Amino acid sequence: MPIYYRISKIRIRFTFRKNIKEVIHKILTIIALVFCTLSLSAQNNNDSLQISVLTCANGDQIYTAFGHCAFRAVCKSQNIDKVYNYGVFSYKQNYFVLKFVRGFLDYSLAAYNYSYFQREYSHEGRKVKEQILNLNASQTQALYDFLEWNALPENKYYKYNFLEDNCATKIRDIIQNVCGNEVVFPDSTYNFSLRDQINIRIADMPWYRLGVSLLMGLPVDKKANTFTIQFLPDYIYSVLNETQIIKNGEHHPIVASENIAIDAQHPVNLKTWSTYISPSLVFWLIFIIWATITYFEVKKQRYHAVGDKVMLFITGLFGILFLVMWFLTEHTVTAWNLNILWANPLHIVAAFNVKKATGFWKNYFKITAGITAIMLIFGPIMPQQYDIAFYPIICIILLRLIRIAFCKRQL
Repeated sequence: MPIYYRISKIRIRFTFRKNIKEVIHKILTIIALVFCTLSLSAQNNNDSLQISVLTCANGDQIYTAFGHCAFRAVCKSQNIDKVYNYGVFSYKQNYFVLKFVRGFLDYSLAAYNYSYFQREYSHEGRKVKEQILNLNASQTQALYDFLEWNALPENKYYKYNFLEDNCATKIRDIIQNVCGNEVVFPDSTYNFSLRDQINIRIADMPWYRLGVSLLMGLPVDKKANTFTIQFLPDYIYSVLNETQIIKNGEHHPIVASENIAIDAQHPVNLKTWSTYISPSLVFWLIFIIWATITYFEVKKQRYHAVGDKVMLFITGLFGILFLVMWFLTEHTVTAWNLNILWANPLHIVAAFNVKKATGFWKNYFKITAGITAIMLIFGPIMPQQYDIAFYPIICIILLRLIRIAFCKRQL
């Protein structure tokens, strides 16, 4: 066999083997790239930024009795796990009490690590539910950017409003502002009022419930709807489950998934000794005592003015408080308070004239007795709903106004 033939054969074998190796190398490279791409895609899906809403159960204090809401942002690839809490305020701010009463109290947004939030609510035994929002990448990023901007020192403060601007309404309003017309909240009216839901949440705190009920006016007696009810955190949770987000022209639930972020085996107990010694019980006992005193006063035609002076003076102070909360504060819930009809501010002056049986003051006591009687009779059908302890209070006031205005007496 000629030498050149052998050399050619060797070259062919070498070239063939080389081509086979190149082909195998290319195939393996393509397979590796495919797996790498799939792995990166899966990693991006798992580590992409996601925003969720945290809804917290009530606590055992009056300011935690309604629950709480916050945003949570998570991105594992960037080591982000933060909570954005709109329910922060400081007792140390100047004129704290005055600002609180007038409705000028500054609340703020605080952004901090989720682990601190988790530790706090686990310690308090308060259950936390999480709803992961079904937003696209641009919506999620826009929401995250807004929260980061809002958490800056110059942007974090806002004026708290119980019904219209609190930790819960912030969730609703921010989602609405970021997503615009792409978010569709349900639109329906409930058969209960805002006051009904407030009373349910503080049912085991009867003294607080009475105080809150006396201070709140007609705005909380309107029928609730899916927009106004979202001042309560648990309704943020339920309304979000009914809310839709528009993607590519199609409606999808805005909640992608939900879970229990922090579990609580035993719900917070709001019951204390004051739950059982209710204001209704106390005031009915006072009414019975005072009715007995009144009976013997009328029978003996004797009159002791001290008790009436104290009662009228305190009632007048409440009347002034209702006026101040109505006209001199920013609280929307304290406007149009019909309690002013029985808690007449003029009672402060009338307290020093209970001994006068003729003239202007006698007519004054007759007229106010009539107004108080109307309040008592028509209380159950008044547009403003009253706490159950309201009725013994009105009975006490009416009893003594009748005594002052109509019964014979000797001083």
